[in-house]
Amino acid sequence: MKNPENNLESFWNPLDLQATESVYRAWLEREGPSPEVFTWLGRAEGALGRFGDARTSLEKAEKGIEDEAVISAPALKIRWLIERARLYILDKTPYQARNLLVNAWELARKTGEDSLAIETAQLLSVSESLKSQQEWIARALEVAEKSQAEKAKHWLGSLYVAMGLKLYDLRQFDKALAAFEKSSHFSHEQGLERESLGARCLGGKVLRTLGKLEEALEVQKAVLLQLDQAGWRDGRVYEEMAEIHHTLKHEAEAQQYFELAYRELSSDAWIVDNQPVQIKRLRSLGKVKG
Repeated sequence: MKNPENNLESFWNPLDLQATESVYRAWLEREGPSPEVFTWLGRAEGALGRFGDARTSLEKAEKGIEDEAVISAPALKIRWLIERARLYILDKTPYQARNLLVNAWELARKTGEDSLAIETAQLLSVSESLKSQQEWIARALEVAEKSQAEKAKHWLGSLYVAMGLKLYDLRQFDKALAAFEKSSHFSHEQGLERESLGARCLGGKVLRTLGKLEEALEVQKAVLLQLDQAGWRDGRVYEEMAEIHHTLKHEAEAQQYFELAYRELSSDAWIVDNQPVQIKRLRSLGKVKG
């Protein structure tokens, strides 16, 4: 069975999900039904919050996955398992995703699909206990660092960030800082400057947490300068600038950055749904009216 997994993946754009869905629907109209396209369409529909449509698409995909396809194209089966599990996570029933993800992990490791194994481990890392989350990220890192596949290596920047965030939650701040620095360095070497700056911002957050406010401020100023030069905006950097100035009692500067952070982050539906207390705090301290 033909497997256009790589071609279909190239059309995935999380910044424009409606356009992504349209591409997959056009593919279906042009090429006819296939389990691969229904799987990617289901992912797009789920990300858009249309869980019923996503379930229908994934059910259609499942019917088209024959036993022999698992042998000749294991990526197809693994991708379906991942997307079915991701839908459970998005629908806030992550406990239903675990068996699917474990099956995907085992099949990916057995068949040498390193990138899919890493993607599976990352999803497992958001649906387990804090200790288990760290263990799954460590497994993903081990696969990425040892893999000969370029696609698997590309995961390293985000994996170092994920590990840094877990270490931060566990209050292992020195290790978290080292992980963010590794991520920034790796992303810079790969030419992924925005990802590199994001990791540097997180490193600055660690410094702020450690009470190294002046050092943290210099880090965020440097990050903000590079973002401005590239024409990028980042609500998390504004938020960090605000928190540092707030702690230093620089109230005018703090209010300015709290407002910028609120206006940027409140446009992200996921953040609004999952971090309402933080959004409310940014709005209050930024003295945003209306």
